[in-house]
Amino acid sequence: MMALSRADNRFQSVIYRLGGERHQRFIRVYLAWKQLVGELLSERSHPVKLDNDVLFVGVQNSAWMQELILLKADIIKNYKSQFGEDLQDIIFTIRTGRKRKT
Repeated sequence: MMALSRADNRFQSVIYRLGGERHQRFIRVYLAWKQLVGELLSERSHPVKLDNDVLFVGVQNSAWMQELILLKADIIKNYKSQFGEDLQDIIFTIRTGRKRKT
């Protein structure tokens, strides 16, 4: 388990370096999405971009979008708690054709 953890840390380090300082905040959210919304919702949605404290999230279909809209306040609260940063809003959009593997 420890070797996997080290490999995971190295992978994240490489991702942060490739993304550069400009995209580090988005990368953090993307990598933590499963922790923020739970396994079921993370399999049906994924962060698309983070722009001026607004997170844009692609969702599989309208049913899952409605579920996420109902949980939006909790997701923002979890985000602030986990990262200590402000998140003003989350905008959900339907994105078909791409499934996020975790």
